[in-house]
Amino acid sequence: MSRASRSVLILWVAMFASVSRAGPAPAQPPAQVPAQAQPLAQSQAPAQSQAPAPVQPGYSAPALYNLANSFARAGKPGLAVLNYERARLLDPNDPDVEANLRHVRETSGLPPDSRNGFQRAAEFADPRFLAWMGVLGLSLAGIAAWVRVGSKSHRRKLLLAMCVGFCLASVSVANGVALWPVIHEAVVIAPSTPVRVSPVTEEEPLFVLPEASIVAVRAEHDGFILVQTQNERSGWVPGASIARILPAR
Repeated sequence: MSRASRSVLILWVAMFASVSRAGPAPAQPPAQVPAQAQPLAQSQAPAQSQAPAPVQPGYSAPALYNLANSFARAGKPGLAVLNYERARLLDPNDPDVEANLRHVRETSGLPPDSRNGFQRAAEFADPRFLAWMGVLGLSLAGIAAWVRVGSKSHRRKLLLAMCVGFCLASVSVANGVALWPVIHEAVVIAPSTPVRVSPVTEEEPLFVLPEASIVAVRAEHDGFILVQTQNERSGWVPGASIARILPAR
């Protein structure tokens, strides 16, 4: 076996083991998931007095969607947006999640979704499916390259198989690149969160973040988090005022 063939085989085994160990969803399940909550109507504002519905445990796109509906009806747009974003991460093509997320953002006076065309295109399927597609693609390319080294027949077909494999792996990589910013994003879950120039409460706030807005997390210090808004403004907020879209393991 040549050195190139051994390298391709080692890379394939390492990637397969890595994806097999990766969990499909964030590690910390939500504390509450309402049972069979109805979708929000596009013209209907969330009821301020309605309490969350009875709950069942679970962590899935439907469960997070129902939980978000419950928070929206209870007048908690921050927690609603947080759980809609988590549901969209697990099922990016669900039209009900998109519609209700847009409705809550509009009624909260927030700008529309800021994802660019590349991010939308790269998130066309479940991340777990795309991860396994990458494993399949790398496996196909690796096996075809391995066979092609020691074979003098069907070399064009093997080259085509290698190209197809690399294309499948590229789709998986593109999805990972598109999802990378979400790892560092959080939703403001407290109303009118003050943003200060340093991690202390004595200073006057630079500005105030509205509830349900999405920020990028840049650093943490002593119970405070350095955040950056979509218009490039930054400052420190109390850690309890925001929640990460992708919970820490």
